Amino acid sequence: MNKTFKKINLLSLIAYIIFQVSFSGFAQTLNAEVTVNNNPSEDYLFLALSFAGAAHLWIVDNELTPIFYKRVTGGAYDFKYQPNGELTYNIYSIYSYGMDSSGSLVNQYFTPPGFALDIHDLTVLEDGSYYILGRDHITIDMSQYVTGGDTAAVLVAQTIHHMDANDNELWRWNSFDHYDIVDVDNHVDLTLHTVDWTHCNSVEVDNDGNIILSTRNFNEITKINRQTGEIIWRLGGKKNQFQFINDTRGFGRQHDARRHSNGNLILFDNGHYLIPQYSSFVEYDLDEDSLTATLVRRYSRDESIFTLSRGGVQELPNDNTLISWGENINPYITEINTDDSIEFELVLPSLVHKYRAYRFPWQTNYFFVNTDSLNFGSVSVGDSSTQNLWLINRKDTSIVINEFYLNDSTFSVLDTLPISILQNDSVKITIMYKPESDVYSVGKLNVRYTAVNFLLGKQVKLVGQTPLTSVEEDSEQLSDYFLFQNYPNPFNPITNIRFRVAESGFVTLKVYDILGNELVTLVNDELSAGEYEVEFNTSSIKHLPSSGIYFYQLKAGNFVQTKKLVLLK
Repeated sequence: MNKTFKKINLLSLIAYIIFQVSFSGFAQTLNAEVTVNNNPSEDYLFLALSFAGAAHLWIVDNELTPIFYKRVTGGAYDFKYQPNGELTYNIYSIYSYGMDSSGSLVNQYFTPPGFALDIHDLTVLEDGSYYILGRDHITIDMSQYVTGGDTAAVLVAQTIHHMDANDNELWRWNSFDHYDIVDVDNHVDLTLHTVDWTHCNSVEVDNDGNIILSTRNFNEITKINRQTGEIIWRLGGKKNQFQFINDTRGFGRQHDARRHSNGNLILFDNGHYLIPQYSSFVEYDLDEDSLTATLVRRYSRDESIFTLSRGGVQELPNDNTLISWGENINPYITEINTDDSIEFELVLPSLVHKYRAYRFPWQTNYFFVNTDSLNFGSVSVGDSSTQNLWLINRKDTSIVINEFYLNDSTFSVLDTLPISILQNDSVKITIMYKPESDVYSVGKLNVRYTAVNFLLGKQVKLVGQTPLTSVEEDSEQLSDYFLFQNYPNPFNPITNIRFRVAESGFVTLKVYDILGNELVTLVNDELSAGEYEVEFNTSSIKHLPSSGIYFYQLKAGNFVQTKKLVLLK
C-alpha cells in the first residue's frame, strides 16, 4: 500500500474549525487542578482528552501551561512522542496519524488489507517501521465451543502487525492461531453474535526483540517469539504458567504491560472483577526460566479508585512512575517516586475521557530560541533590567509569533505583536524585569503561535531577584555553576551547549546515549571562571541512530549536572 497523507497548513485550520479554546492556560480551559506538585519530572505531560463533543491533544507543563494544542475530529487515543520524532495519535477505530513537531500531519499508519485498525497501541521505531494492533473479524460457529453459541458469530480477534516505513507488512501475529476460544475469563459472553474476544491493549518490544502483549479479556500477559510467532510464556489468566510469589491478588482486566529498565514487568491493573475491586500499578520480578512472578510493588493510592477500562503506567527517566488511572468520575494522573510518595497529581473534571497520559521531553521546530533561560541578576525595587531573546526561523518560509504569555507580572515583553520572522532569519525581542517588592522571582515566558484551536509554543525560564532577597541557593538563581539547555533542541545535526564555571579547575562535558554509553567528550580541560559555549556536531559520530534522546553532563569539582537533548532527522 502506498502511503498517502495530506500536510495541513497551520493557518488553514481557521477555515474549518469553529470551536475556540482560551490558551492562557490548560487549567482555565478544562477546570483541571494540580493537587500535588513537589519534585516531579520536568518532562511535559501528553494528554488526549475527549469532551464537549470533540477530541483535544495537549502538551502541558507541570503548571498546566500548554506548549502545544490541537483539536481533532473523533475520539483521540494514545497521544505520544515516538522514537522517530513524530507525535502520533489514534482516532477511534478509524485512523492513526503522525504529526511533525510543527503540528502538521505528515504520516498515516495502516493495518494491512483485511484487518481493521485497533486504537489501543502504536509504536513507531527509529527506522520508521512500526508495530500496530489490528482486528480480525472471524465468522465462526460458536455452538461448537459453548452451549447457546451463535452458529454464525463474529469473533473479534486482535492481530499484531510489524510494518515497514512504506506500509509493507514485515510480520504478522494473529491471536486466533495461538489462543483457544475458551481461554477468555468467565465474564466474556461467548453466546453473543459479536464476541469481543481477546481485547488486546498494549504491545511492547522486549529487550530481546520478542513481543510482550497484554490481552485484557484473558487477564493475561503473553510473551511471543518475534521470529516464529510461537508463545514463549503466559502470565495470568486460565493458562497461567507462572507461580506467583508474595501475591494472592494477581491482576484483572489489565492495561499497559511494559518492561521496566530494571528488567521487571510493570502494568496497570484495572482490578476488574477482583475482590475487592480497585485499580493499581503493579511490578513483578519475572524469572523466565523457573517461571516465577514475584510481586515487587503494588501501588493503589486509594482503594476507592477503581476504573473499569483504560489506564497506563510509564517509567520516567528520574526513576518515578507516571500512572494514568483510566476512566473515573474525576480521572487522576499521578506521578510517584520510588518510595510511593506522590510527587505530582492532576485531577481532571468529570465527563472528560482519557486513555493514557505520558511524559516526554519535546520542543517544536516551528521556531527556535537561543537559550532556554534568562537570568536578570539583582535589581533594586523601582529599577528594571532587560535581557534579549532571539527567535530563530530555520524554515524556508516566513513564520508568525502572535502571543506572549507570562505567569509572573514582574516580567514583561517590550515588543509589539504579531512578529513576522522571514525564512532562515531571526528576530530579537526584549524582556524586562521590574520587581515591585523584595522578592525572588522565577517566571516562564511562553512564546507562541496560535490559531483557532491550535497552539505551538516554547518556554523560557526567567529568574530575577532584589538585593535584599534572602533565598536558598538555587541551581540557576545565583549558582556559581550551571549547565544550560542546548539550543536548538531538538536539533539536526548541530546544537550548542552553554555552561557556567565558578572557579578555575578541571571541567568535563560529555554526551551519552540513553543506555549511559559515552558518545563523545566535548570538554576535558582546565578552565577559568566564566561562561562557555561549545558546539556538538553529530555528523562526526559514526553509527549514531537517526534520532533519539541523549544526555549531556557537566562535571566541575563536586558539581555535576545532566540535561537531555533530542536529535531529530
